[in-house]
Amino acid sequence: MTQQAADQLSLRDAFRHLGDLPISRRRFQNIALFRLAIAIPFAVLPTQLYMRQMLQFGWNPQFATWPVNIHLVALVLYLVLSCTLAWVARAGGDLRALRGLNRLSIGAELITNQAYLVAFGNLDNYSVSFLILLVVMYRLLFDYRTALLTLVVGVCLYVPFALCEIYALLPAASLFPLQASHPIRSDPKLWPQVIISVPLVASLAFTVANYGMNQSYKLHNYVTRSVLQRYLPTALVDRAARGELQLDAAPRRRTVTIMFTDIVGFTGLSERLGPEAIGDLLNRLLGEIATLALEHGATVDKFIGDCVMVVFGAPEDCPPEQQVERCVALALEVHSKVMEIGAEQQLTARTGINTGEVVVGNFGSAARSDYTVLGPAVNIAARLEANSKPGRILIGPESARLLGDKTALESAGQLELKGVSEPIHGWFVNT
Repeated sequence: MTQQAADQLSLRDAFRHLGDLPISRRRFQNIALFRLAIAIPFAVLPTQLYMRQMLQFGWNPQFATWPVNIHLVALVLYLVLSCTLAWVARAGGDLRALRGLNRLSIGAELITNQAYLVAFGNLDNYSVSFLILLVVMYRLLFDYRTALLTLVVGVCLYVPFALCEIYALLPAASLFPLQASHPIRSDPKLWPQVIISVPLVASLAFTVANYGMNQSYKLHNYVTRSVLQRYLPTALVDRAARGELQLDAAPRRRTVTIMFTDIVGFTGLSERLGPEAIGDLLNRLLGEIATLALEHGATVDKFIGDCVMVVFGAPEDCPPEQQVERCVALALEVHSKVMEIGAEQQLTARTGINTGEVVVGNFGSAARSDYTVLGPAVNIAARLEANSKPGRILIGPESARLLGDKTALESAGQLELKGVSEPIHGWFVNT
């Protein structure tokens, strides 16, 4: 990609919607509580009281009554929607419902601001800056559509009333003690500048905020998809993308099926081929095995040299019977793929499979941790792989029981496994 193409791509980021960062229910709850605790008692409610006090001093109180009343209705709606949003968010409501309630609250917020502008003048009142502030704030706090809706609704409210003031269809600043006469009325050449300036500045504010959020989204997407997926299971990467991953969650106990697959004779082969050639071959083999594991719904736990540890049943739940069926099917495909890729070197694989109860979670520290499974069932699976034969799949007793008659098995007898106190009956899968 040329530098010019890269610059054009970045420029488009100011206008388009690449995606949104995860928004938690807590954020909706916090913004609702902010409105209830800060915006309503310290901003919107005092404004309503001030407008009512000014009714008796305004030069056109008869006209100004309806903006004040609309402001009051919008204020009540703003209060009701904020309370509802806080309650629904605290109760764990659906995110779509929360977005809808939040956008309705923003609409009420914009109406209260516009009612104030109508009462005190659209063309020379500082409150027009609130529209720009709201557009930027809601793009940073929420999503593209919410900010765009704020921009469109705010501009559509402002422009018609401003035009009505310019053409004297509505009295300007009717709550002021004396009739306001804006200089713009004496010079029609200035009309477009004033009317266009507010939508233009609000739109520019939106594009700048959108550009920044798009860059943050691209970085977030790169970290979660391009980096984390190399080290974490797909299910955990999806949770991280949604902002739901809890790295400090306590490990959980569950039943899983563990598979260890090792490439036979790989150590000797590495001495003959050299580091570069063996590295390329190993990368291809491990890449193919990882792809097959994902296709079968498994989690690649780790690579240990030329050995691969795969887990079924974590982090996504899966019935033990399905775990074993999928694991055996995966092992058969892995053996076939190893023979295909390593045909020139006459490579074969051996596999050990075991089902049992383990603890699943992140183990380590804040500086470095691994998502893995721990327990005797893991050790037995590793020992079964070590005791298997080239080209064979050796499974433990619980895996054999769960497999039942669905696959032909051959008894391997009682096995004395290193580090395991009692002999374990193993079974070879007939291929």
